[in-house]
Amino acid sequence: MLYRLKVVFVDNQELILEKTEKHGFSDDLELFEITTVDEIVVVPLKQIKYISCDAKIFKK
Repeated sequence: MLYRLKVVFVDNQELILEKTEKHGFSDDLELFEITTVDEIVVVPLKQIKYISCDAKIFKK
């Protein structure tokens, strides 16, 4: 399942990834790892203000 993920940084810049496959925290909880169809993005957790996910888990 692919979904849209929005990351807002502490300086209010936004990163919107349309084809996200998975996301999560690193083992040491210092990095946020995002895997998309095209790339892997790693962001230091201290730079993130909030994360928004737009995915439907349950079918109607």
